[in-house]
Amino acid sequence: MISRRKLLSTGAALAGTMLLLPVSIRAPYAQQSLSADSDIEQFYRLSLFLTDRTSLSKNVSLRALTMLTEEDKNFPEQVTLLNQKIKQAGLTSVDQLPDSPIFQDEKLRQICLSIISAWYLGYTGTPVEHRAMDNTRFVTYTGALMYEPTIDATVIPTYSRGKTNYWTQPPTTIKND
Repeated sequence: MISRRKLLSTGAALAGTMLLLPVSIRAPYAQQSLSADSDIEQFYRLSLFLTDRTSLSKNVSLRALTMLTEEDKNFPEQVTLLNQKIKQAGLTSVDQLPDSPIFQDEKLRQICLSIISAWYLGYTGTPVEHRAMDNTRFVTYTGALMYEPTIDATVIPTYSRGKTNYWTQPPTTIKND
């Protein structure tokens, strides 16, 4: 049987580890300057292009790049190559990408899809059902872009709009639901 003291000490140790985790994840890129040609900046600009956004979270961008690089050590070079191909093709919008030669190249297409998936789903890799281990890596939860289209009607799972036990009383109107 687990004692309360053991449970609390283990919980405190896990919380401390989680606080330090973002620092360890950023370590490979901590020494790199944010020049226009850095891996971090190139990935951020490519993410803006692929998600058709004017701004994204720099922290989530760094985390996505780190997780994608853990999955494939050559990923920063692939980002550089993809950026070069987009410039050479003269693409100005992600809407032009499916008809371009870039998307016909399976390797470049997979790079695009892995970046888009990291932003929209909030993880990298492929989850495998009924397995304790797979190659998924957490990027973000509340920052995942998949929630944005329906944020006015969809509550991000585990987040409540109401107070404790709000579900015990029926809503007064659908608008307030």
